[in-house]
Amino acid sequence: MIKGRYILTALLGVLMLISCAPARYVLDVEMRYAPRAEVDLTDKNVTIAYGQDGIYPNDPFLKSMAEGFAWNLRDRYQSSIGKVKVSNLKSASDYANRDSLLNLLVQTGADVVFLLDKVNLQSSSFSFVMRCYDAMNQKDKVQLFTGSSVAESMSNTEEVVAQGWEAGKEVATAFEPQWKHEQYSLYYFESPEWYTALEKAQAFDWKAAMDIWMQFLKVKDQLKSACAAYNMATASYMMGDYELATRWLDYADENADLLVSPGLRKRIDARK
Repeated sequence: MIKGRYILTALLGVLMLISCAPARYVLDVEMRYAPRAEVDLTDKNVTIAYGQDGIYPNDPFLKSMAEGFAWNLRDRYQSSIGKVKVSNLKSASDYANRDSLLNLLVQTGADVVFLLDKVNLQSSSFSFVMRCYDAMNQKDKVQLFTGSSVAESMSNTEEVVAQGWEAGKEVATAFEPQWKHEQYSLYYFESPEWYTALEKAQAFDWKAAMDIWMQFLKVKDQLKSACAAYNMATASYMMGDYELATRWLDYADENADLLVSPGLRKRIDARK
């Protein structure tokens, strides 16, 4: 009988340890990454200018290409991009340097300008040269992009316009934000406060969740403090503050050895 009491006492002790251990919730997130061309158009006004000196200053292919480019940017960025305008230039060569493109930005009220020119159109292929100047980029320089592709039949104006539109849409894909499905862990304990914070995180209300986790940072239980700091690091990362995320993760690592901490640190470092 006494032996049975000892077994029961030991079992209750194990259950208490289990209940005190943190659980992990896996959050599915669609994360946004920079475009392949590394030109960020988020919240910026964009002008897509086109013009080709010489025999075909109003080439329907070039005009349609610019319009297809603009359409795809609006479609992919949705509300996260400013105004996207298309502008026809009499002479594209007059805007081939940084100062002239800056003047074009001022004239059109844009933050970023793309200049499509020097399109070489063949019966079954085309190539192009495009310049980009972003006035909000600290590098303050004109970026040059070139490309070529095979084209379908362009025996009449209607087909030329259709191919130009598709070409513009294809070129725009290099400047679209990339989205990746990722999973992130959040720690929680068996208490109403941790459940509420988790609900806020599920709704991506990171500030509200952080207000709750903040109260657990100075508790005597180092594991709880570490889990709260880890969650704070995740929230900071989600909101784009990677330096703050690093500081919170450092605090978490000082208090406990959390299984998923190294993975989050790699993600944070990759964003810096």
